[in-house]
Amino acid sequence: MKTDQPQRLAPVALLIIWIRGFISWWPLFVGGGLSILRADMSFNQFLLWGGLIVGVLVLTLTWSILHYLRFTYLVAPNGLTINSGVLIRKVNHIPYDRIQTVQRQQWFFLKPLGLEQVAIETAGKESKKAEGMLSAVPVAVADAINRYRQGNVQPVTPDATDNQAIPAAPDQTSTTAAPAAPVADAAYKINGHDLNQYALTSLGFIPIISGILWLTQKAQEYLPDSWYKNAEHAITGLAVYLIIGLTLIILILGFLISYLNIIQKYYHFTLDRTGDELRTSRGFFQTNTVSARLSRLQAVRFKQSILRQWLHLSTVQALLASSAADDQQNNDLVLMPVIPERQALSSMRAFVSWLPETSPKLQPIPVSNRWYYMRNMVLGHLTLLVLPAVLASVFWLHVSWWLWLVLAGLIWLVVMALQGQYAATTAAIAIAPPKQLIIQVGEMWTRQRYFVRKKDIQAMTIKQSIWMKARGVAHLEVHIRKGNSDQTVNSRYMAVDLAKRIMTWYQPLPSVPQEGDNHAA
Repeated sequence: MKTDQPQRLAPVALLIIWIRGFISWWPLFVGGGLSILRADMSFNQFLLWGGLIVGVLVLTLTWSILHYLRFTYLVAPNGLTINSGVLIRKVNHIPYDRIQTVQRQQWFFLKPLGLEQVAIETAGKESKKAEGMLSAVPVAVADAINRYRQGNVQPVTPDATDNQAIPAAPDQTSTTAAPAAPVADAAYKINGHDLNQYALTSLGFIPIISGILWLTQKAQEYLPDSWYKNAEHAITGLAVYLIIGLTLIILILGFLISYLNIIQKYYHFTLDRTGDELRTSRGFFQTNTVSARLSRLQAVRFKQSILRQWLHLSTVQALLASSAADDQQNNDLVLMPVIPERQALSSMRAFVSWLPETSPKLQPIPVSNRWYYMRNMVLGHLTLLVLPAVLASVFWLHVSWWLWLVLAGLIWLVVMALQGQYAATTAAIAIAPPKQLIIQVGEMWTRQRYFVRKKDIQAMTIKQSIWMKARGVAHLEVHIRKGNSDQTVNSRYMAVDLAKRIMTWYQPLPSVPQEGDNHAA
């Protein structure tokens, strides 16, 4: 067969495309499903919702078939070409030297078929959607793309490749395949003990428990009143220790779901560096492999929740000029899920050589300025959350409700004051000779330490109000590219002399600025 002709996706891609389109209509299916469960739904309403759901299923299936038939791809020596579009034909040619990241995702049901999903991102990407998305192709496709990116291609006999072989150069009559895999310059693989530590110390159970409580509340609206009243009566009649037991069950369930999700997500996690490329691989139900060039790495972040701080554990993440990575929807590439704090920096130097051997002593926020963090947190939550809730309860709820809300609001303000104190004591900054800036911040009971090279700082801004000028303090904003957007790291209420010294280090100014001015580079 000719191997220089455009190829179609594997037939299973049609199912994947249809499911993806089906999921995009999830509000309709959830709303319709819950409405059908209502006891007071009429027959006409049932037909309406049923017709809408069936209509969307047929529409998405028809569109998916057309999309599949109109989609082809070609992996050639000069680049990847993708032809797509149902109503408007689109030809997307991606030269290999423009590719920044290659993300490979292989669900468990694709493994026996030797197929995977491949997402390609380039430096010119402006949206969250990858420029090249191949829903179901042989694993040889991504292998060939990576070989071409690295300029490493060898001719072999046709028998050495899949029947959907990747095309060779025009002057070759055979297909191409990867030579023996090069030996990685550095490699890391998570062990069972570390993976278990990472899952046990995660705070991911908090949003899961919140979701369970939300579903419980929504059930009241859609389930028959008789069901809910019976359940409410049964719970009211329980002894206190049984109610406590139910609460513990919900907590344990949320923790167990979070634990199992992290275990399967980071199952067999590996990190390796070959030349100027980093590659991570992880996952049980879905194997997710991301290859990214070191040149696209904008900063390295060492992250510790307050629990992991107590246990002296750290998570290492990379901020990329790409959104191929995703750590819990943050678009951050996890380099090491968990590692002892004292070993984190030295271990990462094997993969990111520009990191300093040891972290310099960070200069914290002056003690006299730390109360500003607490004040801002308390005033902000008092004005935007606690006070409106109490006032609303006075006018629309029974008197006992607003008394409880006042008590809950006071407790919440104390918690926010402690969060402000935590952020203030965590905030620190330092210059690591010769050309790195280290910024440490505390957000949501999590300490984050950024290592960023001078050349990767997109902009730096000093902000100082008239009130701050009199007290000799300033805010320093550091802008780092993250994905296709901006990551702003703030060092607030620092000494103005230190802020100006860092600004001068970043971009020497032609003249000494006057206090109170704003400078951006």
